[in-house]
Amino acid sequence: MLERIHRIKGIGLLHDADARAHGLQKASFIYADNGRGKSTLASLFRSCSTNKPELLINRRTIDGNNDQEAILQFSNGQRSSFQNGSWDVGRPELLVFDADFVEQNVYAGGQVTADQRKNLLQFALGENAVVAQQEYDLADNNARTAASSLRETSNQLEVLHRGLTQTQFERIAEVVDADDQISVLNSKITEAQNIGLIQAKALPQELVMPTLNVDDVFNILCTSLENIDLAAEQQVKEHLNTHNKNRLEKWISDGHAYGEEGNCLYCNQPLEGVELIQAYRSYFNQDYNQLKSDVSRLKSNINASCANVIIDRLKARFETASAVIDGWQEHVEITPPTFDESSARDALSSIRNLLNTLRENKEVNLLDSVGSEEDKNEVDRKWQEILNIVAACNDPISNATTVIADYKNNLAAMSIDNLRDQIRDLEWAKTRYRQDVIDLFSQLALDKSLDVAAKTEKQSKKDVLNQIMQATLESYKDRINELLRGFGAQFLIPNIDFNYRGGLRSDYVLQMRGANIALNGGVPDFKTSLSEGDKRTLAFAFFIASAEADADLATKIIVIDDPMCSLDLNRKQQTRTVLKRLHDNCEQIIVLAHDVHFLRNLRDDVLRTENPNNIKCLKLKSVANRYSDFDEINLDQECESAYFKCHRMLDEYMAGNAQSSMEIARSIRPMLEGYLHRRFPGMINSGLLFGEIVNQINIAQLPSPLVHAQNITAELNEINRYAGQFHHDTNPAADQVQVIDGELLNFAERAMKVVHCSGQVKLATVL
Repeated sequence: MLERIHRIKGIGLLHDADARAHGLQKASFIYADNGRGKSTLASLFRSCSTNKPELLINRRTIDGNNDQEAILQFSNGQRSSFQNGSWDVGRPELLVFDADFVEQNVYAGGQVTADQRKNLLQFALGENAVVAQQEYDLADNNARTAASSLRETSNQLEVLHRGLTQTQFERIAEVVDADDQISVLNSKITEAQNIGLIQAKALPQELVMPTLNVDDVFNILCTSLENIDLAAEQQVKEHLNTHNKNRLEKWISDGHAYGEEGNCLYCNQPLEGVELIQAYRSYFNQDYNQLKSDVSRLKSNINASCANVIIDRLKARFETASAVIDGWQEHVEITPPTFDESSARDALSSIRNLLNTLRENKEVNLLDSVGSEEDKNEVDRKWQEILNIVAACNDPISNATTVIADYKNNLAAMSIDNLRDQIRDLEWAKTRYRQDVIDLFSQLALDKSLDVAAKTEKQSKKDVLNQIMQATLESYKDRINELLRGFGAQFLIPNIDFNYRGGLRSDYVLQMRGANIALNGGVPDFKTSLSEGDKRTLAFAFFIASAEADADLATKIIVIDDPMCSLDLNRKQQTRTVLKRLHDNCEQIIVLAHDVHFLRNLRDDVLRTENPNNIKCLKLKSVANRYSDFDEINLDQECESAYFKCHRMLDEYMAGNAQSSMEIARSIRPMLEGYLHRRFPGMINSGLLFGEIVNQINIAQLPSPLVHAQNITAELNEINRYAGQFHHDTNPAADQVQVIDGELLNFAERAMKVVHCSGQVKLATVL
């Protein structure tokens, strides 16, 4: 329970309010004129309840110099203090109905907004529904977080796979040598772009198979002469054998060519008659000379047939073919040819050496046949080695030509767009299996599982909340309609539902005379169809229905600010009934109002069942600089009419209570006027002076009831002659008349006797 308001500083008109001397009770009623700080006090309670400092910060005293401060004393020594712009402890047990509640939860400016329906639902929920909503809100927040994380991961991946769906991107197979393949494809694109130049490139040419013609050589080697004189031949050979000199026969044969000379060219002796010279001439005859000539050509024939240029040509042709193949290696992979030059040269050299050996033998043995079939076979064998070397070189050249031809054909059919598509696919494969992308897909899988789990949990919590909400709102609706009927409202709420659009909020309509009232626009609409009293009644019904449904109502402090604002007499009476019921069931009720009669009547309702000591009545009074402060209030005195006030003052004066003598003197005539109006209601014209009223009684005739007061008119006139001198309507110098207490007491007693005794006995007798 709120036991005391210690102080309030710097908040609205409560610039330096001190209520320590005024403890609060279970039923506390605070009266304040309009503009005296009542709404400010309600906002202070709301700020403490919701722990929203801004409600007070926005109400800083405009012309004050005090720092904002508030101290509220609760039961068991607990305090809530507002200092330095914040509350140290919030008090959620405070339930406040005020203009802020209406504006936040019901309507503002004649419209009911989505936010207000959302706030109303949160306010109306019971404890179980509040817990269920908190669990749903948590699940919803978790679902939003999971969805946001999933969306963020998907967005990061989407940047990487534009042109592909996420599923297509995820299913791409890994390509280990993607970079190598891309390099090859880029080369192919370059080739395709330069297809004309590539197609014009030369093809490698095979080595031309060489030929070896040594038949003429072997014909000469195998030639022998049969027409030589045998005696001369024998004589010459014997001579040659005698000297046993290598190549002697050739030397002599060559010298014999100069045999026409008469003397020896060597010793200048005469040759005539020399028998050996005659043998020479027979031996070295014309056939011999022809054979000799043929043999002399063997060397050049051998050199021509077995010249190194044969290998040189093959080598040059090989190098050309190799160079051409090397030029194609950037496009296709070709096994380069090889040429065993060394072996070829060795084989050719062997042939040449063999033939030269045979030639030399022929030259020595000119007349003999030189060169066997075996020698010919050896030459053929060595030459075949050379041919084999050439064939071994030509095989890869031929294969290269085939590969290049295939490449050219494929190149002609190659599509650059297709190659680029392949490169794009490979780039996607590279991207797909980057470590950061692999990590993203791992995160995506985790996010998806969390998203599914969060959505499942959210739906589960939503189902629970839906069940509670349906039951809670149905009961809430019934109680609201019951309250509206009690207030005599011409409208009701046929249904209260809820939805999750833009957050959980209520969804209801009003029905008046069978027509639905639009809450925000439309015809008919909330703004024009409901009076201000209707709107206030609806808001009050929402608050009361929620408060009454609170399972912890017995621990709540209910604060009501101006509950009867804009309400007619019937609704004020019903409001008192509702507040009395709240008082009976809550821990404490605090009612703030500017209608003192309403507060007095409410107090009287509470007094029927409550100990007077449990009721406290205060007011906000005006103090210096027109600020406000707390003070006690007597609701009965504040509510009494001029008649009852004057009657009370005279009574107190007669009882010896000190009063202002002038004020007592001026109370005599109004009390008597009030008495006569009440004794003869509706029979005495209002606005008449007291003397005119007495005269109206004097001239009254039966059956007018006024004739029954004619027995006191003489006394009334005497009292009026005394009392009239203190009133300006009969004495302009009324302020200057001296009041004599003894005389005043006498006329006060006489006036009271008129009220108490008239109609029972004649006053003259009494007096």
